Amino acid sequence: MVAPTLQVAAVADQQVLLSFLVTLVLIVLIWRFDVVLDRATGISKKTLSNLRGFRIVATVTTLAFAALWVANQPTPPWLAELSEAVGGPQLLGWLVAFLPAFLVRNHVPILVTLLGLWWAWKLRAEGDDLIERFVAAKYDETLAPIVENVWDVTIVAVFVLLVLDQWGISIAALLAPAGIIGIVLGFAARETVANFFGSLSLYADETYQRGDYIELESGISGTVRDISVRSTVLQTLDGDLVNVPNSELNEAKITNKSSPTTSRRIRSQIGVSYDADPERVEEILLEAAETVSETHQPRVHLREFGDSALVFDVFVWIATPDDRLQAEHDLNMAVHAALDDAGIEIPFPQREIEMEEKSPDSRRVDRQS
Repeated sequence: MVAPTLQVAAVADQQVLLSFLVTLVLIVLIWRFDVVLDRATGISKKTLSNLRGFRIVATVTTLAFAALWVANQPTPPWLAELSEAVGGPQLLGWLVAFLPAFLVRNHVPILVTLLGLWWAWKLRAEGDDLIERFVAAKYDETLAPIVENVWDVTIVAVFVLLVLDQWGISIAALLAPAGIIGIVLGFAARETVANFFGSLSLYADETYQRGDYIELESGISGTVRDISVRSTVLQTLDGDLVNVPNSELNEAKITNKSSPTTSRRIRSQIGVSYDADPERVEEILLEAAETVSETHQPRVHLREFGDSALVFDVFVWIATPDDRLQAEHDLNMAVHAALDDAGIEIPFPQREIEMEEKSPDSRRVDRQS
């Protein structure tokens, strides 16, 4: 009987020592992995800072599970003697007597719940920051809020499933109530869900991005200042901020004035007197438009012979759609000043009426008829 007892003690010694060694190695890796990553990959300092934020929670988790594993193994003689020398059994007995019976019986689920809550909080805080930078650098910053929301929902779902499993709650028993709750929430939050999927569709179609100037079929127009999961914020030329739900944008006809290029064409229509030389008018209008056109050479077209004037179209191009109103003002002022200096009339609509006077005999015939 002595030999098997010695063999069991030797195995216990090896297991405990091995667990101590593995725990020590894991803790060293936790606190030094950032140095290895920095040297091997050269990732950014901000990313390293986010990863360092997991050091404490990872260390506590490693120590907690190592302690639970050792507590469930046969105690080696040297560890039992050490525990006896420092009063370990008495301290443990006092702690068990002090704590509520609920905590003692469910110490493992409680520990897993607390650690899971800690991990969920850290993963959300540090993960959102990492996702925002990564998505903005690799894809588009407008996608970052969508990915962050999906990430947060995934973390909460995994945490809830983990806690339910630790407390012995059957997930199958919750499916029916969860389905009913899901239907109720679906009706209550149908607009939110529609906005979320609308944002996904808008991103997939690359309809617009921050800084673009867009026009909606409802008449609203402005520069895109922010894109979230729920809505898009437009800043009008008056400086007002308009929140438009993404579900409405997904169904609406959108004109993106900034795509594929931000350069926009502006047309001004002007009529001049029939007495003016059309070629001379074209030269004057081109000279006036050159002071306004930014990205292309201006153009002048004789559009039509109007009732009271020769109608010309003057085209100029501006760098950004936001400058449209000011550019229209500058163009009209320049054209008016140029025509005025050249003595060319800008006629107003006119109509000639001829009055025919009848003879006395014809008036007498009209009365008799």
